[in-house]
Amino acid sequence: MRTFYFITTILINSIIFSQEDKIIGTPIQLNEIGIRLEIKNFFIDGHRFKIQEIKPYYKLNEKFKIGFGYCSLKDENFYFRDSTLLRINSSNFFGSYNWMVSEIISAEATLDFGIGRIKSFNTDDSFEKGSYSFFEPAIIINYIGFNFFNLGIGSGIRFTRNDKSILSRNLTLPTIILRFSLKFTEIYNHFLHRSNTSLYLNDD
Repeated sequence: MRTFYFITTILINSIIFSQEDKIIGTPIQLNEIGIRLEIKNFFIDGHRFKIQEIKPYYKLNEKFKIGFGYCSLKDENFYFRDSTLLRINSSNFFGSYNWMVSEIISAEATLDFGIGRIKSFNTDDSFEKGSYSFFEPAIIINYIGFNFFNLGIGSGIRFTRNDKSILSRNLTLPTIILRFSLKFTEIYNHFLHRSNTSLYLNDD
């Protein structure tokens, strides 16, 4: 995940500061294709856990987006009362409904579904694994004042089911969501066309 963030940062910097000529041609007419990087934070006994998600998406129209992704939780610093560490890996699918709040702010209602594995690691490095599933409704507020990426913050509730023999603790909890979205279609057209060279949506 850190490597992906590093590559993403390098890509954005090259877009912003590149002075190279663009190739003239016809922009691609596909609806927006992109990828979301999300960190979903929740708290157990005062300790913050982070679920990291990578989620490619496709924009169906001005209102709806769909996509899939991969979720991972790995925490080496918190032992539960039964002396176990928690790890979760899952695949998920999602859909979202979007509406405009202002010219540069949008709101989004999302619903994620996922299935995967939960693992508990003991202090002697032995581990057990079992099933894990979830669905998560959430509301996100996005800043959309850039051409190539959006920034979002929001909150949801992650309803979970997991193998109780692996972890007896209920993991249905509210989440605080931080999001960074890259718009690959806009980036592609930027490198091809002089008409779309600004970092910002409104280049007056």
